[in-house]
Amino acid sequence: MASSSGSRSLAKGPRVDTFVMPPEKHVSVESHELKLAIKNRLELEDRDVFEDLCKLMEGVANFDFFDLKDRMRNNFLPFACSARNSIFLQRSSKSLPTTAVLDQKEAEFIADVYEVLRASHYTLLTKEEWDLATQENFNLNLPMEVNWNYMDPNLLHKFWHSSPERRAIRANLPDCMADRILVFHRGIGTEKLSGLLIDQKLDLLMDYTVFEALDRLRDPLQQLLSKVGLVKKKTQEEAKADQAAEAAADAAAAAARLSAHGGGAAVQMYHYKGSTMVGSTHKFARSVQRKTLALQCPTLLTLLKAFTTKMELQEPTFKDIIVVYRRANPPRKPPSASANAASKTKEERMQGILQYRNINIKVFGETPMADVEMIFPEKLVRIKPFQL
Repeated sequence: MASSSGSRSLAKGPRVDTFVMPPEKHVSVESHELKLAIKNRLELEDRDVFEDLCKLMEGVANFDFFDLKDRMRNNFLPFACSARNSIFLQRSSKSLPTTAVLDQKEAEFIADVYEVLRASHYTLLTKEEWDLATQENFNLNLPMEVNWNYMDPNLLHKFWHSSPERRAIRANLPDCMADRILVFHRGIGTEKLSGLLIDQKLDLLMDYTVFEALDRLRDPLQQLLSKVGLVKKKTQEEAKADQAAEAAADAAAAAARLSAHGGGAAVQMYHYKGSTMVGSTHKFARSVQRKTLALQCPTLLTLLKAFTTKMELQEPTFKDIIVVYRRANPPRKPPSASANAASKTKEERMQGILQYRNINIKVFGETPMADVEMIFPEKLVRIKPFQL
């Protein structure tokens, strides 16, 4: 399990308080609402013509994407039935699917989802975005652990290694999730939280007192343990080798990001200007401020002064998130001598095959960046000692 602390004010990395993001390239309203808004602006005699024009345009769009929609629906159906634990029905004369057939359906579906979401201006959650998300707190203040082992790593491994471009994109994704789940996001918004925020202030107080003191004691304690032989101290050569490996990894990720960026890019590129993370220099780029408690009360003294004061927090949100993953299953048991496959019905054998082939797709809206852990399928939430 990967841990996500409930209080992160001591997180390493550049502290960001402003996000400058590209303008949205899609109309984020329902099509019927958009048509109604345009229709109400037209003269009465033009509204019927407008309805006919809309039907013609929808027909052309549906015709262009008919083959893609039909292939995605047919490929996804058996895996969706497995995810819902329902029976996948097919003609009685049709034989059970082979491993090769299921592999092909799976590969085609993942590739189609990936390309459709890229064309819809979704981008993948990168290491940079994940680090910034887990740097602060918003609504979720309890220590949380995401159980990465709940998600099967075999679903995406072949996909990422199927082409140099995909391998380059894979290098920009967090290692904890890259092979286990696809996390696509689109658009940016804001969410606000106001009040006395006593729980959040207690968390930050613990950071500034207990955890900061422990953090300061870490290096002296490691030196003491290394002197008595309980911890092996790194040699200068090992330290230099680690630094060189980190520098090489950063350079590879930067090169991969450049090769992965472009029209319909799968990842978003950023650069920093002080405490501002810039994702676009477009004249209509949207700027969103992050106002967390740690940023407004950067010291113990400022926190104590604001303890009985009402405050307002603000956090950027991912407007739309889509995740794709497979629920991991225990390893298959070898068939026993008493196992009588002939006594099982065709539907039961089909369910047994597809049990290990489930694919889940979930959609989330307006998710605070600092609370992005909530989108993952299995989490363990803990209670802090002072809350008992």
